[in-house]
Amino acid sequence: MEHDANSQQYHYKDILFVFSDAFIKDFDCKDVQELLLKILSTEEIDTIVKCKDAEKATYRLFWALLAQPERSVKGFVEDVLNPRDQPNYEFLMAAIQAEYERPSTATRQYIQQRDRLHNDNQSFSQYNVNRLQPYLKLTQALLELRPAKNVAVVGALGSGKQWLALDVCSSYKVQLAMDFNIFWLDMKNCNSPETGLEMLQTLQHRIDPNYSRGSDPASTIKQRILTAQTELRRLLKSKPYENCLLVLRNVQNEKAWSTFNLGCKILLTTRFKRVTDFLSPATTTHISLDDHDMLLTPDEVRTLFLKYLNCRPQDVPREVVTKNPRKLSIIAESIKDGLVTWDNWKHGNCDKLAFIIESSLKVLEPLGYRKMFDRLSIFPPSARIPLDVSFFRALYKNRIVSNLSVGPQLVSLILFDDKPEAEAAMVVVNKLFKYSLVEKHPNEATISIPAIYLELKVNVDDCDALHRRIVDHYNITKAFDHEDLVLSRLDRYFYSHIGHHLRTIEHSEQVDLFRKVFLDFRFLEQKIRHDTTAWNARGSILDTLHQLKFYKSQICDNDTHYERLVNALLDFLPKIEENLIRSNFTDLLRIGLMAMDETIYKEAFRQVQRFKDRVWFTEHGRFHQHRQIINLGNHKIRHALYLNDDFCLMALDKWLLLTDVSLEAGDTYLLKDEDDSSEILRMEVFNHQKQLITLHSNGKLKLWTLWPDSPARRHSGGSRQRVRSPAPTHLRNPTETRSSKQLVNSAVKRLIGSHSDQKITAFYLQEDAAQAPNRTHLHVAFSNGDVNILEWDEADKLFKIFQTPTLRTSQQEIRSIVQVQRRYYVICTANSTLSVCDLKNSFVEQPNLPGFDVQGDTPIAMEAYDERNEKATVLLIFKRSVWRLHFYPGPEVVLHREEVQLAEGSFITCGKRSADGNYLLLGTSEGLIVYDLKIADPVLRSNVSEHIECVDIYDICDPVYRYIVLCGAKGKQVLHVHTLRSVPHRDRVIAWVHSADETSMMARACLEPDVHLRSLMDMTSGRTQLLAVDSKERIHQIETATDPSARRRSSISDWSTITPTHAGGKKRITAISAHDSEHIYVGYADGVVIDVNKNAVLPQTFITEPIDYLKRVSAQLLVASAHGVQKTVIFKVQEGSASDQMWPLFLGVGTKYACLVGGKFLVLFSDHGVRSLDITNPSDFERPDEFDESLVAFDLKNGHLFLAYGNNEIKVSCLSVSVKNLGKNNLGYLQVFRLLLCDKSLRFEFVCEETIAQTANITYLAATEDGSQFALGFDNGTIELFSLDGGQFQLIYSIQEVHERPIRQLRFSPCKLLLISCAEQLCFWNVTHMRNNQVERRQKQRRSRRHKLHSVPQGDAVDAAPIASDSEVETSFVAHQSLQALHHPIGPTEVDLWRNKRGNADRPELLACIKFVGNEARQFYTDSRFSKFYTIDDEGVYYHLQLLDVGHPPLPDDEAEVDFGEISDRSLDQIGDLQYEEYLRIVGSPLCQSEDGEGADVVGNIFPEKLASKVDEERTS
Repeated sequence: MEHDANSQQYHYKDILFVFSDAFIKDFDCKDVQELLLKILSTEEIDTIVKCKDAEKATYRLFWALLAQPERSVKGFVEDVLNPRDQPNYEFLMAAIQAEYERPSTATRQYIQQRDRLHNDNQSFSQYNVNRLQPYLKLTQALLELRPAKNVAVVGALGSGKQWLALDVCSSYKVQLAMDFNIFWLDMKNCNSPETGLEMLQTLQHRIDPNYSRGSDPASTIKQRILTAQTELRRLLKSKPYENCLLVLRNVQNEKAWSTFNLGCKILLTTRFKRVTDFLSPATTTHISLDDHDMLLTPDEVRTLFLKYLNCRPQDVPREVVTKNPRKLSIIAESIKDGLVTWDNWKHGNCDKLAFIIESSLKVLEPLGYRKMFDRLSIFPPSARIPLDVSFFRALYKNRIVSNLSVGPQLVSLILFDDKPEAEAAMVVVNKLFKYSLVEKHPNEATISIPAIYLELKVNVDDCDALHRRIVDHYNITKAFDHEDLVLSRLDRYFYSHIGHHLRTIEHSEQVDLFRKVFLDFRFLEQKIRHDTTAWNARGSILDTLHQLKFYKSQICDNDTHYERLVNALLDFLPKIEENLIRSNFTDLLRIGLMAMDETIYKEAFRQVQRFKDRVWFTEHGRFHQHRQIINLGNHKIRHALYLNDDFCLMALDKWLLLTDVSLEAGDTYLLKDEDDSSEILRMEVFNHQKQLITLHSNGKLKLWTLWPDSPARRHSGGSRQRVRSPAPTHLRNPTETRSSKQLVNSAVKRLIGSHSDQKITAFYLQEDAAQAPNRTHLHVAFSNGDVNILEWDEADKLFKIFQTPTLRTSQQEIRSIVQVQRRYYVICTANSTLSVCDLKNSFVEQPNLPGFDVQGDTPIAMEAYDERNEKATVLLIFKRSVWRLHFYPGPEVVLHREEVQLAEGSFITCGKRSADGNYLLLGTSEGLIVYDLKIADPVLRSNVSEHIECVDIYDICDPVYRYIVLCGAKGKQVLHVHTLRSVPHRDRVIAWVHSADETSMMARACLEPDVHLRSLMDMTSGRTQLLAVDSKERIHQIETATDPSARRRSSISDWSTITPTHAGGKKRITAISAHDSEHIYVGYADGVVIDVNKNAVLPQTFITEPIDYLKRVSAQLLVASAHGVQKTVIFKVQEGSASDQMWPLFLGVGTKYACLVGGKFLVLFSDHGVRSLDITNPSDFERPDEFDESLVAFDLKNGHLFLAYGNNEIKVSCLSVSVKNLGKNNLGYLQVFRLLLCDKSLRFEFVCEETIAQTANITYLAATEDGSQFALGFDNGTIELFSLDGGQFQLIYSIQEVHERPIRQLRFSPCKLLLISCAEQLCFWNVTHMRNNQVERRQKQRRSRRHKLHSVPQGDAVDAAPIASDSEVETSFVAHQSLQALHHPIGPTEVDLWRNKRGNADRPELLACIKFVGNEARQFYTDSRFSKFYTIDDEGVYYHLQLLDVGHPPLPDDEAEVDFGEISDRSLDQIGDLQYEEYLRIVGSPLCQSEDGEGADVVGNIFPEKLASKVDEERTS
């Protein structure tokens, strides 16, 4: 092309950036994506296309073009922008060509200034990497900059500050805004007035080349600086320079900036905090390159390597040890120069980097701080070193400092040889901080050393002595001899790094301290709780396992005993991680004491000997599950896939997480699209698990690239375990973050020109591994029924449209699609319509399948497999059924229904077939089902308490361990990782590893692998048997007596099974009553009641609905009720009794509980109140009146009747007038009545009433035996303790933030020292502590205080010492003994067991906490001494906890039992042990039980004659 003689020769590359705004406004890179393949690589195009907005895409495109030869840029302008077909960007091409031929003055100025900038900064120009996010941020700041304002770019050494400044100042928009006047000065050596003057004169000369440096010998340096500044201000205010930009590089201090404060626009770069702290945000925009979103991205790292190395993009290592641009440049340069190789480049270290770091540290030498800085190198890399809290608070007095380190001043210990002073240490720290040599973390009161300085290897002369100081400072022996289960004197640094320092001390002491620390269960628990995952989930065992492995030799010291113990811990900790993560109050030492592993138990038993005043239990239960988990923190799981090399891919709330779950490594990758937070409906990997396809709820189908995994990793259950050096887990970040690579919707739309308004509703991935190369096709179905096929392009790593035309099936809202026999599509729609489409003729038909009744069902998944010999099988999973379709040539379709045996009321939520085709894993609303496809039978179940949302099953090539199973539950923030193993000597039999220790118990317990216990149970009145129902509606008789010498679960207890005849009809048992082993009754869902011992149905025609309540209230009477339909039937069941036509007796009331008083008065509790029935005159019964609020909880103790209503109204009464129907008279109060038997009537006397000031609903009420205290449980987990004194309620204590679920049961011990609560965990509470630290007795203000937490702080607690029995506390707290207690005084055994127990110092009211495996248990039972506790949670785990009195051997069972026969015929029958609807909670009594009730029953024992006489005496007096 011809140009004027005076014109310069320019190129398209020079002109391109002039049109950046035009491209941002009108250009879409996706329109020319295919054409760009002629110019750019696939990786470069991917980087451009995945940008979320036009501005980012344009800059990425321009930077990629500038890296190409001029001919490529010319091809872009002349060919890509002007193609023959649409879209056509000819208007952009014409404008570029016009400017190319006749460049404007502005264009020429821009090119001239840009060339000068690059020429003056050669060292930064050659390998400069364009960084998009910092580029946009700095560009915006400079465009908004006004004169006398500043922009400060701050970053650590080597963070790329100069690269960024050069890149932004070379842009056309910034140059134009500065009138093409940008002046650069390097301020690196500007540290004195003389150098400051020299730099001012240099700037003056650049502005005015005719400037002459005149000197006046009489003038001082200060005067000459002022003169130069005055002249420069004059020049900069002149017209040509009024918008100029002054760039100050490497500003060392605030004085250097002040020297150039000339009233113009200033851009400065610095790594010193002292400079940025000096510049006020009011005048300066601060941009930090150390922020996470400003670091190098993976694409930018790859670009940097490619600038240095002549290699293919795929050869660039994907994992980097740093994101520091300077260090990466040195690594790349070292590889280029042959100093390191691709194999060892991660560990490369060269003199050049060390020289740069040494140069930066010279600022410390004049100040004498270099030695102090070097001493900090004794801390582990990236460790957060604790500071003195008080000084840190003073430094950040306006900020909230949380999670403060307690006590240690490690910095002052290391910096000074004489007596350390925190104030002097802070002076040093502040000085280092000003030079950016340390980083402060105010929220933690810690500092750390920037990663770049860790590359410098320094020798500290007194290194061992400094390590010794740290070890001595923590005083480990004293800290671990602390008499508390929480090591409160230790900080996070100790838990993370103490092993690093212990390794350097003398050998004999080293071994002792390593064992004292790393084998202490308290230390292990707190470390696990302190550590976090890469996705910021609090609580992780990973670093604990790493440290146990890494320091194993120091711990064991060739001692086989300790080797066994460490190995046992490595196996034990993953199993109990779920217990610790799901409860903040469960102790690892208490879990260890209940462990099955003998090595763990013995060590735990040894350690608990030091804590004899704490509550400990041994476990004699069954079916415990040791489930491994992945802690998700605050995230919930949607989908999960287990991949090769022990990686797990999880779809969480807003992003995908790919993490190593081998327990041996910690690599984690995040995959997310910032602009799309839609829910993922389905995901599938392909191409040897390198790529991922995800279908989203908004109809988008996305392609992702997964990072290649390390081939050396194996399953954690394997024989090899990698030993890595410990890392601070609370500092871990994801290894990488990636976004999606391709939006498949756009590819189909762009290449076919259709489906612009259609969503993708289903897809099918077809991989043909038999062909070479491997061919993969993606079949996508749209919401209008159209189906398109795309083919995988391995070279470009993208899906491209296949030559097959669009298939129009007319099937709306397709949910699943598969291809069989390479010819047919099997399609299932949202309304469960099944159709088959012949691809040869596009004919669609619905096959005739007799018995295929899925109308109204919901399709879940569909899978095609077993394609051979022209046959194929399609597995269809619906919400309530599973089917197999066998396809034969023709096609002929054979239907088979799978009998998956869903529990009543449950449904399927997800499903996955194993790769070998043997098993189908089903997630249901009531747990997991492992279905054997070969024998067509469900063989295993697990997680029965969970609503499963996602499952996966992964085949393992191992002779013992067969499959890994992933399981995510609704509302849970963990993902369970189960393992299925083969059973020795039993072909094709598998078992769960997490319950394999129960294998030997299965035969004795009569539970098959696919059967579990339900939480429906009762206990006989003699407490000798627990009766429990299993999922096959059988009854298990569990003997509660154990051999006193038996600690382990291998007790001598008998376990037998009863199968009622009615179970053959598969009817569900809904209630059970066990008076004794000879009188067992069960109620069914069809209203049938059976005498189990006689195997006979009790005849009645009134109830056909599920029996909710069943109780034998006396030797003659059995009460059954269907609460939901307000029906109650009373049977006469005494043997030999004469028949009476009026029996069974029907009452039109929904009974929640019934008890017999005085031998003939039956007291009935219902939603509508309390009624009494004279069984000698049943015709006189009247149905209770309807009330607005229902009765939700009640108790009857010492003649006091406590009633709680749905609006938190509590009533307490005693009987003085004849009342047959006691309903709620006034809304809004708790009522208490006194129960009296006068003459021949049962009477209620009103005592008091009050409203409870709690917004949560009452779920449970329990009173002490003397009625002087009662406790309320609420649906938010809160527990409140009250006293009843003088007819008034007094709030004693409020317990919050311990239970997370509704309180299911409360119970006081007879001695009133203990309160037990049952919900998601079983908690034991110190009543005496709560009474001694109760709410102030200010009646008028009491109600407003009930919303607060009344736990007393540790420093204010009254009874930090062991609690005492009632006889030893002050008189005001001594309650009156109940009449029953006076008749049968409490023996010393129970008091002795509990009187000297205490809780931890941080929560002294909590004596112990046992976390259930399931979500909750609804009730528990105890023995008479309150030393044994029995329950079954909703996971089917049977707990038999036996109190371990460390100071005293346990008594035999027969010595603990009390004969209650003498009082049983005269007592008021107990309330409780019911199986109700979830909203009703009836209290359980801890007092000695009568023969008619036990366990959770509330005993309000009354002697009617004595009580009536006593009341008359009180009235007379």
